[in-house]
Amino acid sequence: MKNMDNSNKGIFLGIGLAVLVGVAAFVFSSDDAMEKTQSVVNRKKAKHMLKNKMHGGKKSSKVVDKLSDKEINSLMGTVSKVKDIENSLSDVSSDFKDFFNDKVKDAKKAIK
Repeated sequence: MKNMDNSNKGIFLGIGLAVLVGVAAFVFSSDDAMEKTQSVVNRKKAKHMLKNKMHGGKKSSKVVDKLSDKEINSLMGTVSKVKDIENSLSDVSSDFKDFFNDKVKDAKKAIK
């Protein structure tokens, strides 16, 4: 690039930028590309979950590879819902614990 003059550098920069914008526009505007990208991300998440949370190995990874994109998306949707339920139960149990502790303190004060 040292031997190029400024006009050639500008042309190459413009062409590169145009290609980059075109690819980005295609990827973000195409519904099929968006769905495929989401499926790839969900597939990686499913493999990670099986490997780390459930101590799976190569066999579990192969099972995930055999699932369709629709099945993977459904699986990850279910996992998301389970996490939401887990979080809400955690909140409820924390609230119950606080409520119970307050009642114990009130009872101790009433006894004294």
